[in-house]
Amino acid sequence: MPKLAGPREVLLLVVARAGEAAVQVAGVDSASGAWVRFVGPGGDHALPLDALTLADGSRAAALDTVRFSGVAPQPRPPFAEDVLPDLAAPPVRVSALEDRARPRTLTELAAPHLDTLLPGGKRVLVPEDFQPGGRQRSLALIRPDQLGAVHLAWAGEDVRVGVAFRHRGQAYGGPMGLECLDLRLRAYARETLKRQGAVSLSLDAKALAGRFPGARFYLVVGLVEGEKGTEGAEGTFWPQILGFHPTRAYAATVNYGRL
Repeated sequence: MPKLAGPREVLLLVVARAGEAAVQVAGVDSASGAWVRFVGPGGDHALPLDALTLADGSRAAALDTVRFSGVAPQPRPPFAEDVLPDLAAPPVRVSALEDRARPRTLTELAAPHLDTLLPGGKRVLVPEDFQPGGRQRSLALIRPDQLGAVHLAWAGEDVRVGVAFRHRGQAYGGPMGLECLDLRLRAYARETLKRQGAVSLSLDAKALAGRFPGARFYLVVGLVEGEKGTEGAEGTFWPQILGFHPTRAYAATVNYGRL
């Protein structure tokens, strides 16, 4: 295993669902500006929920800057950002991004386009898209030109959140949007659907402006690997929304017993 290097302070831009009791965590190294995407010992993007528990007993959240005692690079195409965190010592929250700093910080970190992630607007990638010396990236933060809609819906006992958007003239997400696994937005979806007694709800641009007044929106788009053993999925890579960041904070209470 590569030697642990650290400590590392990371601005978390992804705190997303990876299973019933597992999370995906990724962000930007405060010193280098490089993305890091945390993996578990098995190499997958699923950390136990306890990985969010900090030294003071609270839980890390998106837009916190958190210090990890060490990380070991674990890159594999296209996941060049992968690192294995040292969780023997609990991480420490260094700071939380203040509302007034959100627009500037997110603007500085946003990529100008998605071409390095989804060449030519592709929706499905295969290993041939990641040749040595070529494209090696699995995450990007963007400010979409337009959010077409955010779709909230019950899926049995769970919720599904989809985000449709346009960027550089290209539409992404189709009628139901790319699935969004951001923990806070999923909590917001549950609370909104329960409050309105709705099975599903589509928030168009006008509705979003009413619910998030004055906010601009930034999205973390990340590649996920097709499930092994599933016909037609193994060996493929798909985009999902792993981070949803309005420039103004919104209220939602994450139930960590029901991600």
